[in-house]
Amino acid sequence: MLDFAKQYLTTVIGALTIMSVVYLIIWVIFGKKLGNRKIQLSKRAGWSQIKGEIGATFFSFFGGTAFSILLLSFNDIGLTKFYLEAGKFGLGYEVFAFIAMLLVSDTWFYWSHRTMHHPSIYKYVHALHHKSLDVNPFTSNSFHLIESLWLTVWILPLAMVMPMSMTVLGIMQVVGTFNNLKSHLGYEFFPKFFSKAPFNMLVTATNHSLHHTQYNGNYALFFRFWDVVCGTELNSTERTFQEIHERKNATILDNTKYRTLIIDKLVKETPDTVSVYFKTDDKEFFTYHAGQYLNLKIKVGSKTHMRCFSLSSSPDVDDFLRITVKLKGEVSHYFYNTAKSGDRVESLLPVGDFTFVPTENAANHYVLVAGGSGITPLYSMLLQMLHFEPKSKVTLLYANQKEENIVFKKELDQLAQHYPQFEYRNFISGSKRIGKSDLDLGSNAHYYLCGPDSLKEGISKYLKELNVSKSTIHTEHFADGYKPWFGLWKG
Repeated sequence: MLDFAKQYLTTVIGALTIMSVVYLIIWVIFGKKLGNRKIQLSKRAGWSQIKGEIGATFFSFFGGTAFSILLLSFNDIGLTKFYLEAGKFGLGYEVFAFIAMLLVSDTWFYWSHRTMHHPSIYKYVHALHHKSLDVNPFTSNSFHLIESLWLTVWILPLAMVMPMSMTVLGIMQVVGTFNNLKSHLGYEFFPKFFSKAPFNMLVTATNHSLHHTQYNGNYALFFRFWDVVCGTELNSTERTFQEIHERKNATILDNTKYRTLIIDKLVKETPDTVSVYFKTDDKEFFTYHAGQYLNLKIKVGSKTHMRCFSLSSSPDVDDFLRITVKLKGEVSHYFYNTAKSGDRVESLLPVGDFTFVPTENAANHYVLVAGGSGITPLYSMLLQMLHFEPKSKVTLLYANQKEENIVFKKELDQLAQHYPQFEYRNFISGSKRIGKSDLDLGSNAHYYLCGPDSLKEGISKYLKELNVSKSTIHTEHFADGYKPWFGLWKG
């Protein structure tokens, strides 16, 4: 127990010291000078987030230290093949052992990480790490206790079948630590030539930062291999890396403080959906892009909830802010049943990567595929397309369980009558589902998908079969918030 306490405190203090120094240098001292290299131009990592990350780090290292003690105990009784004499089997073997550890850890991480994104697991474990949308050095060790154990357990079976130098293990730990820190810097320091082979097979900070905001993709640790082979690399990865290196005089928006929004009115759209209209004198709220969302802080009774809701209003079209909420949990029930005009909520400024910005004189074909409340950001995009790209054609394929669940039905019917370039089709479960033939709309179409995972997965499969380029497919990913269980870190 004494050894455990010493190792635990040494590890935690060492990690917090490294993270603090890196954060101080990159985020505080040189933050403005390095603005062009900041991956997300909206700074969201404030003290509230960092405080939670530090707390999670204490729990994370508790599990890691316990596992280290277990490994040493197994070695004492001969169950593992660690040895102290560096070079015991020659330098060649040490290099081989390091490469083997690197590849095994990379493979284990990819598949374990991808598994932790399964809906039945994600919200109880990995969602704790994903509470950090704007990653920073303190995010690098902000893991659930179970995750910290699961991501390192690969070393045990490997050490039971393969002799392993403690020196090589130490080097591997150092490499892993700095790779983890690099991935969570929030700034991209890899030079531009890392977009070319063979350097482009390495995971960049951009790669992992996008994983934190878009969730379902970019699962890799060291190398892009598994993401590329399995088709799980996010479409915007290479483009974002290039954009960062082309920036000049970037401005970082401080979005760490919540601001007040006042509920103006509430409109029940369907038997289970309500639109909430907000008013504010803060003009910065109106500098958003279609498809972005609000991160709200709402007090319901004695509890304060943090929730994200896509904006269904459209910039430069609507003079109000609006979210459209489907009944699901405490917050949605509050908006549907209890909230009233004049109530106040707190919100960060609009953010999000699933966006549409119109291009003057563009003549494209946009295919919007919505499922249920997934219409929310797509409706905002639709208004942009119709108002500011009159030469573009827009097709909306909208799936619902029942006809009475169609959100904005009246507005959509009116838009279809008014704009000849807009085609709108409803699909009702049990009657007609969106099929592959419905999506076969030409090789030049751009697809925007939002809705339940089952719908997005089915549509993505059809588009792959139709040989639609991944670069023309844009998908919004939602993820359940973290739900603590068994009393293990409530975050």
